[in-house]
Amino acid sequence: MLLLPRHRARRAESCLAMQPDREFDIAQFAVEAKNELTPEILGTRWRSVQAILKVATITGSQMQLSPALNLICDLAAVIASFDSAYVYFWNEPQEKMELRLHRGQNDHTTQVPWGGNLLHFWVTQHALPLLIDSGRHPKADAELLAVGARSALIVPLFVQGRVLGSLQLFCEKPDGFTVEDAQLLWTLVLVSENLLTREQANEGLLRFAFTDYLTGLRTRGYFEQQLDLEVKRSDRKREQFSLLMVDIDHFKSLNDTYGHHIGDLVLRQVTSLLVKDMREVDTVARYGGEEFVIILPEASEQEAVSVAQRLRKAVQNSDFRIEGLEGHERLTISIGIAVYGRDATCRQQLIEYADAALYAAKSRGRNQVLPYSQLLLDERKEVS
Repeated sequence: MLLLPRHRARRAESCLAMQPDREFDIAQFAVEAKNELTPEILGTRWRSVQAILKVATITGSQMQLSPALNLICDLAAVIASFDSAYVYFWNEPQEKMELRLHRGQNDHTTQVPWGGNLLHFWVTQHALPLLIDSGRHPKADAELLAVGARSALIVPLFVQGRVLGSLQLFCEKPDGFTVEDAQLLWTLVLVSENLLTREQANEGLLRFAFTDYLTGLRTRGYFEQQLDLEVKRSDRKREQFSLLMVDIDHFKSLNDTYGHHIGDLVLRQVTSLLVKDMREVDTVARYGGEEFVIILPEASEQEAVSVAQRLRKAVQNSDFRIEGLEGHERLTISIGIAVYGRDATCRQQLIEYADAALYAAKSRGRNQVLPYSQLLLDERKEVS
């Protein structure tokens, strides 16, 4: 029998934006948490126990909050099978709840309330796992319907004994989760508390250190760290992801004509177009000068080309107003694309291939998107 430390969870009143429903007993969904894993669970769910132990072994390592939440979600997938997942977590600097992570086909497009969604509110009230099935209460049914599910397992995420987040797993079939799943996930979040406590405290400092002062984007250092994590995640899950390298065409000429202060203004305007409509999991960073990089997790080449063309057209169709001067400028961007797991098999190769595609796009007339696979195909045609 594996014993776990007793946990005294306190509600996070600062995170609550909704009042409890006095006509509804949320306790009907609650699973009484135990501070032990029985020999039966240890024997039949060994892969799940290994996932929990993995968190325990990396508690002392350095990891940013978003990757830590991603890791917890990855390990939750080892414990319980789900069709979609959402992670809500408190943003301390901005004092609001955020949807930090989404997995699966269904996209949560509605605005997140200040205190999180209703399921987060419920799990915060009880600080226990909740097993939710359709047909037991209209409000629960509405939450399930919103994500196309018929059952859910919600577990709180703790920071220093306070519920500052929730991991929400959804299944399209009824009774998709068991009490045993709830107990194992409860153990996972308890073991993860030290990791989340440290990373949540460091998040404000990390945001400052990894934020480009001019554009507000992530820095090259952050990008390289995030790329390493994405490569490891891709290798572990055997999935592809795409890298976009973006360059503003004729930017040096604009700087020479109007001065660097105008160039800085244009950089900020281009930045606002690049980050618009990006997913929470995407990383947009300033690589250097007028060059940007974008990591698109789990994105195929076709999906990456679609995103890149949207960005290219957004910049091409925008009027860049220049303060203090009459008129406006028309700008264009060139984008090179490389896909990890298809074009490249290591991080450095991925960067080199995306850069090569970008260089070719600019040499072919600029204002275009070029995948590395197309560049290779064109070169082979020239040779033959």
